[in-house]
Amino acid sequence: MESTKLRLVRFFSGLLRNLHKLLLTNLLFAMPAAVFVLLFYFINTATGLNSSFITFLPIIFVFPFFAGVTIVTRNIARDDEDVDVVKPFIRAVKENFVYFLVHGVVFYLAFFFCYSSINLYWRMAQANGVFYVPFGIAVIIAILMLFVFYNIPVMTVTFDLGLKDIYRNSALISFGEVKNNLFVTLGLVLLFLVYATIFMTVPNLTALIVITIIFGGLITPSVASYIINFYVYQDMESVIMNSDEKAARLQREIDSKKKKEQQEEEEPDFSNLDLDENKDPDEYLFFNGKMLRRKVLIEMKKEKDEQEKA
Repeated sequence: MESTKLRLVRFFSGLLRNLHKLLLTNLLFAMPAAVFVLLFYFINTATGLNSSFITFLPIIFVFPFFAGVTIVTRNIARDDEDVDVVKPFIRAVKENFVYFLVHGVVFYLAFFFCYSSINLYWRMAQANGVFYVPFGIAVIIAILMLFVFYNIPVMTVTFDLGLKDIYRNSALISFGEVKNNLFVTLGLVLLFLVYATIFMTVPNLTALIVITIIFGGLITPSVASYIINFYVYQDMESVIMNSDEKAARLQREIDSKKKKEQQEEEEPDFSNLDLDENKDPDEYLFFNGKMLRRKVLIEMKKEKDEQEKA
């Protein structure tokens, strides 16, 4: 198993080597994000509601674009060479739009459930200490939900799974890989502390706005996603594949096909796949940047062959 020291070296090496790609990824994400943030800010202000529920609604509509951030940072986190940014970003958004829209709704509801509960019990605890108990429970629930959401995006863009399986597997992995979750949380906290330190030293409001735009538009989402995927992807792969042997075989397939994943494919190529119908139909095979079951690929090939005959 890789030592903590070696892993940290690999983490910072990948971060610094691919920093320009992370900045470009964040810029691609920031453009639609800015549109939705400004739109709902205008709606909230124009209607006079000034509601936090409306203020955070952009989370739902921006989340599909986070699929692009996830695919790029996943490729960087697994040490792919010559990682492309624009094409994989756009392809990931298109292919995962509906699922990530659902994730956005779930995240939005989970956020407000946790925020409201923690805020309510904290205020009640100021008057009566007994409410520190439900307050603590609410904080624990919020942390557990956060752990689950560490896994959901990268699992969605990597494996061919239904929503039910994505949430179930993400929950199981979040409980089984506590060490990785703690490393991720520590990394995100340190990232926040760096920003907080800079903000506290900003002399005026104009400079604060500029710095916020720079961090939000060029740094935060992609770096945070890289931190998450660096620590959760490798072990997630082993868990989903159910054995170290399968995970090793998967890695060999990924290494041999990673350049193809960075290109748009007009016609599916099944020539390099083992589509023996006598083998395990539920075994995952790597195809066009996704993990698909053998039985799914067999059906896809049959449909292609029938179209060519017609």
